[in-house]
Amino acid sequence: MKSRDLKTTGFYVDFIKKIFIGLLIGISSVTPGLSGGVVAAAIGLYEPVVHAIVTIKKEFRKNLVFLLPLAIGTAIGVFLFSKAMQKLMAVAEFMVLYVFLGLVAGSLPALVKEANSGGFRKRYLWVLAAAFFVVAYIGKIIGRVPNPAARMEMSSIHSLLYGMVLAVGTIIPGISSSFILMYLGAYQSLLAAVTNLNFRVLIILAVGFAITALVMLKLVDFVFRRFRGFAYYAVTGFLLGSMFLIFPGLRTGRDLAVDLILFSAGLAVSLVTLSFNKKRSP
Repeated sequence: MKSRDLKTTGFYVDFIKKIFIGLLIGISSVTPGLSGGVVAAAIGLYEPVVHAIVTIKKEFRKNLVFLLPLAIGTAIGVFLFSKAMQKLMAVAEFMVLYVFLGLVAGSLPALVKEANSGGFRKRYLWVLAAAFFVVAYIGKIIGRVPNPAARMEMSSIHSLLYGMVLAVGTIIPGISSSFILMYLGAYQSLLAAVTNLNFRVLIILAVGFAITALVMLKLVDFVFRRFRGFAYYAVTGFLLGSMFLIFPGLRTGRDLAVDLILFSAGLAVSLVTLSFNKKRSP
């Protein structure tokens, strides 16, 4: 009886822990420069999540129990943080970006460790460099879009395309869909759609997301299983490129001191959180 009680308690503890991880993934998904995929990768859940989705029919109950709390947490994170993000980016953009730069920097050691789990090869560095420059180049092109902070009209076609962008940023770790949407002028519009529960926009977004996810998931699952080291170094390059693009510059005096403190705080939180998760993981 005691053994059964312990198993039940362990199940609920694990369920709550996964909701919290999903919350972090959801928050990352709506934060410019971050991506839910890279948080999942840094925590060590990216591959299991992709594989569970791809093979959900084979072990439906097991995969559903694994994915459900993550999905609940992600939905809560996206909904709650969308409204907060609108206000924070409006009144304290520099400070917000430095916190998130610290959070992202803190995930880099875990990613590199995962990438080298099968041994280090010098050619991995070429993949890292290529991924960095691809993101930097795409960001430079997108940055030429006039009035990137302006709100785009959320037509059905726009909503469908933005859903596809969200899927790319969710499925490929290190590609920040929020960052791309910000430069397309769609970021604020999408946050408003989420906080105001605009179901017309949200349903079309979901369709675009689902179409892209179905096409990409099996390919991504294959790449990470067959070319693990290359894949994780590409993710690291994507992430470094994203950090380069969202870096807001250096301020002076007291503002610089505040920015550095916030960066350090984000870095510490990220390192401690990832370390705690590794210790608690079976």
